[in-house]
Amino acid sequence: MRYMMAIIMLCFPLVLTGCAEFTQSVQDAQQAVEAGKQVIETGKEAVELGKQVVETGKQLAQTEIAQELQTYLQEKYETSQALRDSMFSGDGQLVVQELQNTELAEFSFYQSDLLGIEYKGKLTADGTFQVLKYQLADPQAEPEVVTEFNVVLNSNGDIQVEQPQQEGASEPQP
Repeated sequence: MRYMMAIIMLCFPLVLTGCAEFTQSVQDAQQAVEAGKQVIETGKEAVELGKQVVETGKQLAQTEIAQELQTYLQEKYETSQALRDSMFSGDGQLVVQELQNTELAEFSFYQSDLLGIEYKGKLTADGTFQVLKYQLADPQAEPEVVTEFNVVLNSNGDIQVEQPQQEGASEPQP
């Protein structure tokens, strides 16, 4: 029995050390799980922020595309009397049938070799301009329809490019 007590007394510190190490391992694991949860939450926030940045980028890109299209059309309008005479009706609306016979039926208004893209405008049968994005590296690829715009002439003789109204929208967006 004495030997038993001696063995137990000798082993007791080892058991306590083992328990302490196990407890520390559990605590470390719990801290790692908490850190992982925080990383996941931070990742979710970063993804949401990324989505917001992408959406803002899309809006800015559409504004830039609209500006480029408007500038191009305004220059064409101002430099060609024949085009001015055939482009708009008295109420400032496009005369689609006449324009289908001009260079404005389909035209390139922005190209970037650096980005490898080209934007072309295409007049549709209903009088809207589709903006098509072409990949310069792959000429066989189908173009992507980026957006559509209505084009009108205001009372000052300036061309206005507006996005068509969506159902349920109260006013066109510039």
